[in-house]
Amino acid sequence: MKKLPICFIVIALCQGCASTGKAPQGNLVQRYTASRQLEQADEMLGRGDAAGAAKALHAVVSAPPAPGVTDQALFRLALLTLKPGLERSASVQSQQLLRRLAKEYPKSPWNAQAAQLNDLIEVADDLRRQNKSLKGNNQSLTKEINDLNNSLERLKRLDQELEKNVR
Repeated sequence: MKKLPICFIVIALCQGCASTGKAPQGNLVQRYTASRQLEQADEMLGRGDAAGAAKALHAVVSAPPAPGVTDQALFRLALLTLKPGLERSASVQSQQLLRRLAKEYPKSPWNAQAAQLNDLIEVADDLRRQNKSLKGNNQSLTKEINDLNNSLERLKRLDQELEKNVR
């Protein structure tokens, strides 16, 4: 008879834990799975498999959030998807991932680096736009110089003809 109240208390305690729903930091299995996928991404990067690492990191950021893991995966995936060049802006996906990191994990230690990276991306985009504008200006000035040189050559010929006619 004394075992019944003890069993009831144990069941009530277990039921209480099970019925609280999702913990704010994700459940333990999700956190372990995300952490394991992050480790796999590290291993893939070590082997030079950037595409496989990106796929593993994408799985982490697509899964339910696991603070401490998902924020790191967001930052790393942003780095992997960053493809700046002289003629095109940085990856839009990379910038979206950095914004998501700042929004969903404002207290993450990865935010300081993400903010600096985002600033660098914006500077690079501004420089790219300036470069494009300057190339356009350069082309129009080159055309104008060529037109002026052609006009100068015609004037020289006319001047020579006039000198011949005067003699």
